[in-house]
Amino acid sequence: MPGTDMPQHATVVHQILQHAHAHALLTASENEEDLPLAELLTRAADHVPAEDREHLDSPALAWAVAEAAAQLLARCKIPITAGDPNVAYCLQALDRLPRTARTGLLTVAIRYTAPDPHSAPPLDERTPASGGQTAARDRRRGACPCPCNSGGFCGGCGHAGCGGRR
Repeated sequence: MPGTDMPQHATVVHQILQHAHAHALLTASENEEDLPLAELLTRAADHVPAEDREHLDSPALAWAVAEAAAQLLARCKIPITAGDPNVAYCLQALDRLPRTARTGLLTVAIRYTAPDPHSAPPLDERTPASGGQTAARDRRRGACPCPCNSGGFCGGCGHAGCGGRR
């Protein structure tokens, strides 16, 4: 995992997600079949501007693609890191989502990874919340056990913020 130029890597991860989102929108407008997310992110890495790619070797670019995948999974409240061997399997589960849900997920990941030099880095949402707070929240919002009760995107019931409605 590269650690020499993390702001540069964060920018590349953001750009990969932006290019993947743009490709997903173009595919939707042309009524083509959706690419698997793993392939979509890999192709998006090819479109990162040359001035940003010149500082990255091949393993660093592969790490940026893996981190972009981990960011997508983190938006679904799936605790995973870029080096986890289960990333590809989890992305396959996201491939079964409807096109609009996949596009929305890319949009949220883009917003989350957007570089903002004037703010503190966002809290890592991959860290699970304390047990007492989660249990109280689940009782308050409804009986649906999926992560979307916490305001995130679950993929299980089909939309964000379901609040127990199926």
